[in-house]
Amino acid sequence: MSTRHIVRINPLHSSILLTVMYTVAALIVFLIGFLFTTVSSGFSLKQAFAGVAAETLWSAVAINLVMVFIGSFLLTLIYNFLAKYLGGIEITLDDD
Repeated sequence: MSTRHIVRINPLHSSILLTVMYTVAALIVFLIGFLFTTVSSGFSLKQAFAGVAAETLWSAVAINLVMVFIGSFLLTLIYNFLAKYLGGIEITLDDD
């Protein structure tokens, strides 16, 4: 076994990856919520969509994606800065 340290993370790649992961998770939560809304409205899709404006939905998605991307980008930069002085995340690798 060997111990290694993560001393630098690429901010752009990690931000893209975290944004895609967040999008998939948010989509799953949205679909579950929409399913419950549809069931509670008596399986009426028209009534389930009545409270949702397309502009509101798209703007919420866009704002969330931008915030996740910027947030993860800034956190990665902070990690890289701190890893120089405090050491990175320590992981142990097995040679098996």
